[in-house]
Amino acid sequence: MNAIEFINVSKAYKSHSVLENISFQIISGSFVVVSGESGAGKSTLLNLISAMEEPSSGQVLINGHDVWKMPSRERTNFYRREIGVIFQSSYLQPQLTLLENITLPGVFAGIDEQKRLERAKNLAEYLGISENLNSLPSEVSGGQAERACIARALLLSPKIILADEPTANLDAENAQKVLAILNQLRQEFGVTVLVATHDILPKKFATQLINIASGKLVTTNETARDI
Repeated sequence: MNAIEFINVSKAYKSHSVLENISFQIISGSFVVVSGESGAGKSTLLNLISAMEEPSSGQVLINGHDVWKMPSRERTNFYRREIGVIFQSSYLQPQLTLLENITLPGVFAGIDEQKRLERAKNLAEYLGISENLNSLPSEVSGGQAERACIARALLLSPKIILADEPTANLDAENAQKVLAILNQLRQEFGVTVLVATHDILPKKFATQLINIASGKLVTTNETARDI
């Protein structure tokens, strides 16, 4: 089954075209790397998948659903269940502890406090940051902050994880660890992982490569590595 499908998708802001007539499919359980230089359209592509932006034309299907045909509230609930997002630069609320940051999606989704705390602590243990849960983002390393972002993205057990430049501010060792964690999640739980990056390192984990240049799909390789 396809987790994500783009059908002749274009995105423009007034007269400025960002993505032009892009079509591709991503199989569930893949580790997909979207590469391209800065400004190529990688982040816009992720925004379209996460419904932060609506395509100017074409269809974006998530697990077979055209979300822009859904009522607004139904679309919001759908995305809470289906997609977790890891923002660029470990975007955590600086005034909140790691535990409070991780549980935020559960607060917005109306999940019982005890359940969201239990889920957050289990994820923190899995990701090796249990000892840092009461720390503020400024009090932990970049790698630990990135793991907290992964935990937050996983809190509602999504089927798809989107990561925008997750290794941008990490040294090589921590970048390797974060990517290995994402790949482990894919292998153990069947999560589809999509990483937008201009870094070379994520490609070693890829089962599919998508390359974008100047808003156009240059290449897509669906057999980069066995799933």
